[in-house]
Amino acid sequence: MIKNILIILLMVLVGWLSIDYLHLKLPTFPTGDTYKITQVKKTLSNHKREKTKQPSLNQKVFNVHIKHQDKDTESIDALLRQNRFYDALAFYLDHCTPMNVKKIKAYLSTLAKTNPDLALEYMQVFLDNAPQSGISKLMIKTYISQKNFYKAIDLMMQEKENATSDLEEKRLSSWIKEISLKHIDRLMKQEEYGQLIAFLEEMMAYNNNNGFYSFRLAQLYMKLDKVEEASVLLHELEYDEVYAQNVTKMLKSIEKVDEDNEGYQYAIPLQKYGDHYAVNVSLDGTEVTLMLDTGATIILIDEDKASHLKVLNNTMILQTAGNDIKAKLCQASSMKIGNLELSNIQMTAAPFKRNGIDGLLGMNFFKQFDFMINQNQNILYLNPKKSL
Repeated sequence: MIKNILIILLMVLVGWLSIDYLHLKLPTFPTGDTYKITQVKKTLSNHKREKTKQPSLNQKVFNVHIKHQDKDTESIDALLRQNRFYDALAFYLDHCTPMNVKKIKAYLSTLAKTNPDLALEYMQVFLDNAPQSGISKLMIKTYISQKNFYKAIDLMMQEKENATSDLEEKRLSSWIKEISLKHIDRLMKQEEYGQLIAFLEEMMAYNNNNGFYSFRLAQLYMKLDKVEEASVLLHELEYDEVYAQNVTKMLKSIEKVDEDNEGYQYAIPLQKYGDHYAVNVSLDGTEVTLMLDTGATIILIDEDKASHLKVLNNTMILQTAGNDIKAKLCQASSMKIGNLELSNIQMTAAPFKRNGIDGLLGMNFFKQFDFMINQNQNILYLNPKKSL
């Protein structure tokens, strides 16, 4: 009896193990397009949880990419004719052929002529999703046509970093230099000197051994009368094969200016207002800007700036080219110009309204000095007359 029971239990155990073995399956993983769809769906599922966020440009591509995985009936030509760029890009991601790249580039090139901003947005998305597509060259040309030279140069430098041959690297270097000149000229005409200095310094750091940008920066410093900064750059280029001759001339001009200015005790920086020069002056602690005028007999200050000055005579009449005007004769206990200070200087106060100018620096000031105006450096040089 016991033997029969044991036989039955053994048969049941063998049967159970056989059934479990027959149903055993090895784990499988999605492959090919199925795996890609699964991954994209996971990405989209994660994005759906963030309902408050706007979809990014690449998410738009993901969305249409799912559709084309399931149904691939439309051609890239039809999508582009309907201006459905993101659908066309998703189509391309499934059909990465040279012909489809060519079609997208042709579409973006045409769009750049009518809507360059939108074209550049599409190009950036295309570049992000297909970095080997070669679209960056079209982006560079579009930026140049829009006179956004800085963006174009930035892309060209990225292309240069990824150049696959010396010939390609040289071509890009030449192109960068050509567009940099246009960018420099544009900023010079707009008098955006701060931006220009920053750009040239950036390019100098990128091109360590290229004197082109150092020389342009030295020229700019000379124009801005930053002689010391210019001199440092010029001495670094003194033996440069390309710029040595021009550098020598510029250094000699700096030395000549230094020689011409020897013997003057004071050097006062000036501001240029059209064809005229002006200087910042402190009158008993009040800051004013006076235009240099050797034709004016006495210093003139706008009456609104003279309320704190001592009045010597309030019944003066000034004769002008237009008419006679009432004025006051005033006196400043202290007059400071740069590191020069004078005491008890007389001046007239009358209505004087000009943008940025509060009056005139006249001959009762200049007659006390031997003076010279360096127009290249915008500096007033003064030396007290020995007879005084």
